[in-house]
Amino acid sequence: MASETMKNLLAQMTIEEKVAQCMQLSPFFFPGTKVEGEVTGPLAELELTEKDVQLVGSTLGSSSAEEMIAIQEKHLETSRLNIPLLFMADVIHGYKTVFPIPLALGASFDREAAEEMAAVSAKEATADGLHVNFSPMLDLVRDPRWGRVMESTGEDPYLNSELGVAMVRGYQGETADLEKDYTKMAATVKHFAAYGQPEGGREYNTVDMSNRELYQNYLPAYRAALDAGAKLVMTSFNVVDGVPATMNRWLNRDILRGEFGFDGVLISDWGAIQEVINHGTAADKREAAKLAMTAGVDIEMMTSCYMQNLQALIEDGELEATILDEAVLRILTLKEELGLFQDPYRGLKANDRQKEIFSEEHRNIARIIAAESAVLLENKAHTLPFAANQQVALVGPLADSNDVLGGWTVYGEKEQAVTLEAAFQETFTNPAIIPTPYTTLTETHKAAIKQAVEGSDIVIAAVGEKTEWEGEAGESRNSSAPRIAISISGLLTHPWKTSGDCIIQWPPDRDQRTCRK
Repeated sequence: MASETMKNLLAQMTIEEKVAQCMQLSPFFFPGTKVEGEVTGPLAELELTEKDVQLVGSTLGSSSAEEMIAIQEKHLETSRLNIPLLFMADVIHGYKTVFPIPLALGASFDREAAEEMAAVSAKEATADGLHVNFSPMLDLVRDPRWGRVMESTGEDPYLNSELGVAMVRGYQGETADLEKDYTKMAATVKHFAAYGQPEGGREYNTVDMSNRELYQNYLPAYRAALDAGAKLVMTSFNVVDGVPATMNRWLNRDILRGEFGFDGVLISDWGAIQEVINHGTAADKREAAKLAMTAGVDIEMMTSCYMQNLQALIEDGELEATILDEAVLRILTLKEELGLFQDPYRGLKANDRQKEIFSEEHRNIARIIAAESAVLLENKAHTLPFAANQQVALVGPLADSNDVLGGWTVYGEKEQAVTLEAAFQETFTNPAIIPTPYTTLTETHKAAIKQAVEGSDIVIAAVGEKTEWEGEAGESRNSSAPRIAISISGLLTHPWKTSGDCIIQWPPDRDQRTCRK
């Protein structure tokens, strides 16, 4: 509930200041950013001026505490009412310390693991100046062709609900006392709603389902996380019942705010408000702004429909001023709950918390959770576990790859990853390592694999996809990973081909030594 202090602040704001609170831009638009480059072009594309940027309410994707402090300082120098910026980002499965992908967390069936992952992620992200996390993603998924399956915890409403609640607790803390605990951050439930069921697995495609299916399977996880106290919700790109979620009053007003009782901030996904024009449900940016604000979307991410049109819509009597006031009050309340009016830097000016990022303690936690997420499908021949004195061959495209962090790893660095090759060389005596292409084996590769098989007790095929083959807009009718797996398995004459034992090890974390345990 909004405080009297925030209500009084709202009363002092001009309509220009209110509208600008409802816009979010990338850091490079702001004075103080570390990113060098010309912003005149991007500003012109958005039809914004430097004065407009001075009034904007939030930013996404800041990369360090140093950058956050510099941007916030410059911003407050020009803010008439000293309203601080919100700093948001995607920290999906770890910040610098990378954890297993959310789908792997689902495979662990472990609430404590999900909560601990989120707690470590929040501790590191806040140490670098972030306030809001665009996680957890609680889209139930049942079509493997969809590229964002790895961001979800799976296909079961109960499992997704339980892990979603655990992640909200981890990000925000048990009591969500964000005003005092600067190691915690606000959680964003996404993508509302039913984003995980686009027709044909095609990204941004139509979602067409019955109300019973929606309520029984797709809405429960969102609601559970909101009941746990998540501060924000993000809209989805898809249409539901013919209406884009970002302008869907039934979803956002009737269900989210009405039935679920959510009174926090509702933010669009990247460019989603302007995209309703592409859906054919708004004629232009003006109508898109009107429909989205009327539907209850408080913040527009990275397009300028609100900035260019909300004031005119109100002045022309097409939009009630009270709707804008409600949106701005929710944004101000979130800033107050995060303690930003007391300390816009959340302690980082007085305390350097860099030692908390990518610490050995956090890496050990990630290794434990990675081991928990591994799935043993079959071990009838007792091939597993391996003995250190066995002669081992490691073959496949992931044998020497550092592309093992998983999708949506914004802040993790591949260069710091421990590859399977390094882990095997550390564990076994003279292992045979045969890296291969991701798609097709050459005769040279085939010969090398056959030679390695003949001299080995155990052969491990390390196969999978490149990160860029999955994720947002990465849908696929099929995968090349199974094809290369079949090609390699045809060369394995013993003992793997006869045992058939198999373990699924997801992109576990930054350290592939987890795979040997």
